[in-house]
Amino acid sequence: HADGKSSDKAIHQARLRHFCRICGNHFKSDGHNRRYPVHGPVDAKTQSLFRKKEKRVTSWPDLIARVFRIDVKSDVDSIHPTEFCHNCWSIMHRKFGSAHSQVYCPRNVTVEWHPHTPSCDICFTAHRGLKRKRHQPNVQLSKKLKTVLNHARRDRRKRTQARVSSKEVMKKISNCSKIHLSTKLLAVDFPAHFVKSISCQICEHILADPVETTCKHLFCRICILRCLKVMGSYCPSCRYPCFPTDLESPVKSFLSILNSLMVKCPAQECNEEVSLEKYNHHVSSHKESKETLVHINKGGRPRQHLLSLTRRAQKHRLRELKI
Repeated sequence: HADGKSSDKAIHQARLRHFCRICGNHFKSDGHNRRYPVHGPVDAKTQSLFRKKEKRVTSWPDLIARVFRIDVKSDVDSIHPTEFCHNCWSIMHRKFGSAHSQVYCPRNVTVEWHPHTPSCDICFTAHRGLKRKRHQPNVQLSKKLKTVLNHARRDRRKRTQARVSSKEVMKKISNCSKIHLSTKLLAVDFPAHFVKSISCQICEHILADPVETTCKHLFCRICILRCLKVMGSYCPSCRYPCFPTDLESPVKSFLSILNSLMVKCPAQECNEEVSLEKYNHHVSSHKESKETLVHINKGGRPRQHLLSLTRRAQKHRLRELKI
């Protein structure tokens, strides 16, 4: 019977080696299986840290007592684990390091280690494969986490509100509802992502005289030029730096798809469906005022290129006059 008790104690002591002395966590939680002895001198990295801080701590028991307020000098190997985990080691480094952050112990109360008994938690859980008893959660820590989460949610709400308000401002700046066609006039009920790809990201109408930025976003030429003039030289979608000279026409395949889209005629008593390319020609046949039905989808060269052409013509004329 005495041999049985001694073997149980040996097994208990062997199982204690798998747990951290400070927080009580299993070393399996660390993939690198890093562990440090409770008794003995501190490692080289910790020594260099304390030399920089000009502090006199040379042994782990003194450092553990200073950070976690645990007296490990009176530990017994048959009751207490002899090593602690890397998480507790990093808490010590953050406590005395230069990082400006609050440090929390993973446990509210330090783990109490008791002598081995027939109803031992460590041996019972290891034998039965059950979970260890959970300690009471840290109330102060949970309150702090709740406040942090609330602040993060408020920041997200503010960001979304700012985005919505900026979109509304850009729509007011573009003011193109009378000259651009709404996506509701599309004859076919396309998927939402396709409608988004053929619509301006400022006014959300069908692209008219489309231009592409260097960050590959599509806008109506009038809308993007007005926004760049008022809001600043950046893309309204991703805030990437953008200038009027950077605007280019999209690829011809995209323009051909855009011009082939079927649109319902907004004129009264006209139920015809016309392609976007022939829309202006169809509208001109109506007796109603053209200003309410005309759609701008010119394409062509950007304004900066036209200015360069006029300058070249002026230089050519001056040369002819000199001759």
